[in-house]
Amino acid sequence: MKILSAPQMSWVDRQTMQDEGISSLDLMERAATAVFDAIKQQHPSLEQHSFCIFCGKGNNGGDGLVLARLLDQQQAEVSVYLIDSPDYSADNLANQNRLPAHLIQKISSESQVHIPGGAIVLDCLFGYGLKYPLNEFWRNLIAAINHCDGPLYAIDMPSGLLSDETTPKDSPVVEADLVYTFQSPKLGLLMPENRFRVKAFRVLDIGLNPTAFNQVDTAFHYVDSALLGSFYRKRNKFDHKGTFGHSLIVGGSRGKMGAVQLALKAALRAGCGLASAYIPSCGYTSIQTAVPEAMVITDPDDELITQFPDVHSFQSIGIGIGMGTAQSTIDAFKVFITQGLDTPLVLDADALNILAQQAELWQFVPKQSILTPHPKELSRLLGTWQNDFEKMDKVKAFAVQYQLYVLIKGANSAMVTPEGVIYFNSTGNVGMATGGSGDILTGILTALVGQGYSSQEALVMGVYVHGRAADIAVPSIGVYSLLPSDIISYLPAAFLELEIQG
Repeated sequence: MKILSAPQMSWVDRQTMQDEGISSLDLMERAATAVFDAIKQQHPSLEQHSFCIFCGKGNNGGDGLVLARLLDQQQAEVSVYLIDSPDYSADNLANQNRLPAHLIQKISSESQVHIPGGAIVLDCLFGYGLKYPLNEFWRNLIAAINHCDGPLYAIDMPSGLLSDETTPKDSPVVEADLVYTFQSPKLGLLMPENRFRVKAFRVLDIGLNPTAFNQVDTAFHYVDSALLGSFYRKRNKFDHKGTFGHSLIVGGSRGKMGAVQLALKAALRAGCGLASAYIPSCGYTSIQTAVPEAMVITDPDDELITQFPDVHSFQSIGIGIGMGTAQSTIDAFKVFITQGLDTPLVLDADALNILAQQAELWQFVPKQSILTPHPKELSRLLGTWQNDFEKMDKVKAFAVQYQLYVLIKGANSAMVTPEGVIYFNSTGNVGMATGGSGDILTGILTALVGQGYSSQEALVMGVYVHGRAADIAVPSIGVYSLLPSDIISYLPAAFLELEIQG
C-alpha cells in the first residue's frame, strides 16, 4: 500500500472527483460514511451513546458535520462544537445547513468547553492538510479534548499533528486513542516519536480512484498481506530440502547460546531446507539437544568464536547474535568480511557492533546484505538524531551509500532499501519488546534468503510474519507474558495465512 504526502493525497482526491464525475461534497459524504460505518461496527448501539464532535472551518470539519448528521439519524446524542470563522470552506457550509441548528455550538480556539463524562469525542478540527504546528491559542481547547474520559477518535489525523514532517514536542496536538485515516497511512502516524499522540490507527478505504493512486510516485509503502501475496512462493510437490537452501547461523558465546538456539528454531519454522550453526564448542551439547533438526560446527575455542568457517556451501548466512566483541572475535570477523564475499549476509547484534567500531570494514560488506540493528546499535552506526524524520533520512543515506538493506526496529518498523525506498511494517505488538525477539528475526530472515527470496522480499516478509506471529499469539498469551519462543510457536499460523491467501 502506498503512503502519500499531503499534496499527493490532495491530487488523488481531485483526480477521483474528475474521473468519477463527483463533487467534493460527494467525496466528503463518502469519507464520513466510511468513518460512520467503522464507528457503528465498534459501537453497535449508537442510540445509547453520546458524541461530542469538534469541527474546524475546513473540510475536516465538514467530515465531522456529516458524521454528526449520520449519528443524529441513528438517535445518538450529538453535540457539535464548531470553530467560529468568517471563511468556512464551501462544503463545510453546505453541511452546516444540513444539520439541525440546535446541534451546533460555535466556539473559538480559546473557549472553555465542558465535555460530558463518558462521551465519545470525535476530533475533526484539522486533517492531513495542516501545514504548520498549532500555536498557543489552541492549547486550552486541545487540552480539554485530551482530558476527556471517554474514547477519543481523530478523523484522518489528530489535530495539530503534521503529516509529512516532525511536529514539535511542545506543540498542542490531540492525543487520539484511535485515528480513522483515509485510504492510506500518513507518515506522521507511523513515527515512534508520535506514540502518545497516535495510540492506534485504522485505514479506511473511501474509494479513491485506484488508477490515480497508482500514478503517484512515492518512496514510502505500508506492508500488508496483499503486498506479500505478490511474491509469496507456494511449494511444489517436486521440491526437496535442497530447494529451500542451507542456512548458517554464526554466533554465540559462553552464557549466550540461547540466541543461537532461538535463531535456528525460527529458521527451521521459516522453511529452510537445512540449518547449521557455527558456535564456540561450549554450546555443542546444548544446541544438539535443543534443536535436533540442526547441524552444528564448533570453533576450536570453548568460549568464543575465534575463526569463521568456509561459507561457500551455504545459501544464506546470519551473523552476530550472542557473539560478543572479544578481540579474538573481532580479529576473526575482520578476516572473514574482507575475503571478498558474494553472498548477501544477515548482520545483527555484535556483527553490527564490530562494524560500528571498524568503519573501514563497511566497504567489504556484500551489497544487498540485511542489517537489523536495535535502536542503540543503530545509534552506534549512525550517531544521534533529533527526531524520527532525521533518523529516517540518515538511515536512507547510509543504505544508499553502501547498497544495504537496513531495518529500523520499533512500532511500525521501517525497512530501508539501497534505492532509498522505505517500507513500514503493519504487524507486531509491544509484547515483542523482550530479549530474544531479534534473534528470532535473524533466523527468519536467514531462512528466507536461503530459499531464494531477494533481500528485499526476505526483509519485508520476514518482518511481517515475525510481527504477525506475535499478533496471533497475544489473544491467548497477552503482551506481558509473550516470550520469543512463543513467537516461534505461532510462526506456522502466520505462514499459513499467507498460504491460504496466496
